[in-house]
Parts: sequence; C-alpha cells; structure tokens
Amino acid sequence: MTHIIAVAAPIGGGKTSLVNAIADKLGDASTIHFDHYEKITNEPVQNLLKWIKDGADFDDLKIPGLAEDLSRLKNGKAVTDPLTNNKISPGKYTIFEMPIGKEHSETARYIDLLLWVETPLDIALARKVREFTHDFLMEEKPEKYRACLVWLDQFLDNYLKIVREVLSIQKQKVSANADIIINGRNSLETMAQYASGEILNSIP
Repeated sequence: MTHIIAVAAPIGGGKTSLVNAIADKLGDASTIHFDHYEKITNEPVQNLLKWIKDGADFDDLKIPGLAEDLSRLKNGKAVTDPLTNNKISPGKYTIFEMPIGKEHSETARYIDLLLWVETPLDIALARKVREFTHDFLMEEKPEKYRACLVWLDQFLDNYLKIVREVLSIQKQKVSANADIIINGRNSLETMAQYASGEILNSIP
C-alpha cells in the first residue's frame, strides 16, 4: 500500500517542482498530478464565474479518472498518466500535486497527509509571469513575440477577473485543512528538505 501525500499551493507556488523534489528525497516515491486530469481550465471563464457565484463547491469540479487512479495506487496497482501515457508505479509514498487539497471529497479519502505551501499571491504571480516570459524569450522567431504578449495579456486579464478570487478561496479552504505548512518564500531545496523530514516524522 502506498501513502498518498498531497501538496497544495497557489498558481506560481512551485507545486510541480516541489512534488518532484520531495519524491527524489524520499526515494521510494512516485508522483501524480491533478493538472493531468482536470478539465476546468478548458471551460469558459463564465463557467468559473458561475461556479464562484454558486458557492465555489470544489465537489462540482470535474476530474475524470483521478479518484479511480488514486484508489488503484492506494491498493498497490500501477496506473497510466492520462496526459503523458507514462506508467505510475506505487512506491511507499505517492506525492500528489493537488491544488484543492482535501476539498474534493472523491479524492480526499485517499490523502494521508496534506502539505500547504504558504506563498503570498504577489510573489506567486511574479514567479509565474517570470516563468512565462522566460519561455517567450526562448522563442527563436521574433515575429512570434506579439502572439506571446497577447497570450500574457489575456492571462493577466483572466487573473484580475477571476483567478485571484479563486486563489483566495483556495487559500481559505485548502490551507485550513493542511497537516503541514511550508514557507513558500524559501528555496526549493529548503522546502523539499523540510517537507520530506515532516513526512518521514508523520509516516516513518
């Protein structure tokens, strides 16, 4: 049986890098990612606005196949990542990138420990924009720069319209049920070292 450790943080909080770093430090660990299952980001912004207006119930979000794969991992069976088609084999620990923590009841039942990365939203946004601009600067064709800026402009427009409010809801609900709080201002190495130590203390 694998122990499922969920890691939650706002956009730009470094979830993916931290999940991978924790898995490396623990050794006998695999990783699974919410983003590879969710369908929310493909929906129109109006749907998310309606979701907030209706009470922001995380159980209303569609995450097909995720609960089933967590159940299989929990019972020692391998699963296939729906995005990459890579095989995920259960180790002693499965590090689960899960931005909504235990707020989704179908998946919460499989989480043994929840880590919340406490990162101020301005820092998280700055990190995300820097990540995007770094990728844009890697573009070899200057004529594509305008398309990159148009995309970034739309991202920031959506952030102001809805994403920031969603992140505020996330922080209020998800962090309240966290077992371990990690300082998101620290370096990746420091966070991974602290997180892995706390996991081993909780689940030797």
